[in-house]
Amino acid sequence: MKILGAVAAAVMSAVALPGSASAAGTSVRACGYYETQSDAYYGHCTNTPGPTNGAYIKIDWDWTWFDSYRCVRPGETRLGSTSEIDGAYWTATCTPA
Repeated sequence: MKILGAVAAAVMSAVALPGSASAAGTSVRACGYYETQSDAYYGHCTNTPGPTNGAYIKIDWDWTWFDSYRCVRPGETRLGSTSEIDGAYWTATCTPA
């Protein structure tokens, strides 16, 4: 039980910290989709540096029946307002234009 508690505490402390992940040498608040009070972001973290290692993400738009897709570079990308976007997730790799 003590080991399980220590593991849970370590995971929770890592999640609670304001993100300082590194994506190809670029500082990112968090990996994956996250929100601030007003803005939606996608943090593409990768261990393989280079401009060809983009993330093809699916964006779930609020108040619409359709989703959109976008190729983002490693690092942090602002997607729009939190009032417009419900979430986003990685679907494949891509080469950003």
